[in-house]
Amino acid sequence: MKKSTNNVKRINNYAPMMIPPIMTFPVVGVTLPKDQTFLCTKNTCSVILDQLEPRTSGSYRCEISGDAPEFKLISETGNMTIAALPRHDPIITGVNHSYEDGDFLLANCTSDMSSPPAMLSWYINDEKAPPEYLQPLRETTMESDGFQLRFRSLELRFHVDKARHAIVRNSMRLKCLARVEQIPAATRESSIVVYITSQDDLTNQKLINYWTNSGHRKFTATPHLYVSLALLVCLMLATR
Repeated sequence: MKKSTNNVKRINNYAPMMIPPIMTFPVVGVTLPKDQTFLCTKNTCSVILDQLEPRTSGSYRCEISGDAPEFKLISETGNMTIAALPRHDPIITGVNHSYEDGDFLLANCTSDMSSPPAMLSWYINDEKAPPEYLQPLRETTMESDGFQLRFRSLELRFHVDKARHAIVRNSMRLKCLARVEQIPAATRESSIVVYITSQDDLTNQKLINYWTNSGHRKFTATPHLYVSLALLVCLMLATR
């Protein structure tokens, strides 16, 4: 098997008629387990790679050739990319618990570190946020174990509009999606629900608070009250 980047480098060689039949060759970024048992037959040969790192990425080619005098050669090539995937869901910050209709809402989403970096998207009630709601993407880079790890932040800004944002039951769901390109299984997401109130809702709430705080109590009829009212009615009829 050979690894191909700028130049082709041989990783191992299997020749059943040679002693030893299997030979390995040092290649930067390619580590074979010390106790590896090669599963090689006259038809197949398997290789296990260990301690994967960014330099392990590249094209790998398997070549099969025949014995003399024909030396027929066939080969197949496959590409491998080593990625450091995000371990945690994105973090949403800056969001209040509730807003009034027409308020300005600001939310920030930050992805976990990864290589390649995650692509961030905002959704409002499962509808993708329009581009005019989004601020320029910010990115921070740090190095770890040979990887250039990056995390990104995407800010969402807009005025709450109950009609436009299809707000149902006075709640709105904000979702941030962090997707690593070409690796769907690495997709992560976070969401938060905020409550939206209108002016009518606030007026009704103020009336309820006023009624409660002013000492008014709900009128509740009791059996004793019913008896007292009945006696009062009888007295009024008797005096006529």
